[in-house]
Amino acid sequence: MAKEKIVCFYKRPAGQRSDLVILEVKAPHELAGETVICNCFNQEWITNLTYGTEVLVWGPPKQGREGDLLADACADILQPHFTSVGTTIDAITIKKLETENTKYFEERRVSTKLKGRANINTFLALASKCPGGHQEAGHLLIGYARLVLDELHYTADATVMYQHMRNKLVEAGQPTYS
Repeated sequence: MAKEKIVCFYKRPAGQRSDLVILEVKAPHELAGETVICNCFNQEWITNLTYGTEVLVWGPPKQGREGDLLADACADILQPHFTSVGTTIDAITIKKLETENTKYFEERRVSTKLKGRANINTFLALASKCPGGHQEAGHLLIGYARLVLDELHYTADATVMYQHMRNKLVEAGQPTYS
């Protein structure tokens, strides 16, 4: 099978690893919306990109042991945001990305892992009452959480939002992601 260049966008670093990042396949590719763990060994500048910046990977991605999609970053010379000194181009802004990908940001598939029996049971009970099943239940929960966070003025800063939500879960004795 021939290698193809797949356009993804940068989401975040992969934990403490300086040679791995988390990307998402960009539309209109058949895997659009899928998360890819990208090996960027000797291309650590990729870990300093901002959310939404395009990164090219070699495809098709391989299936990892735990079901994750794995891919290698294309060479620096092929990367749209690489300069000869290895720094990123800072002209990218989320506003520009949103205008380029308006339809993409209106609806997208997201997968997650639930932890805690009570959380799983609550989700399944809600999903059983939703005509759209799990997808509608997930949409309702995220939408509701966002409304509550908007009222508390926590959505302006993602770090503050994360800390607030995590602290509330810990205070309530709920499982956190880690």
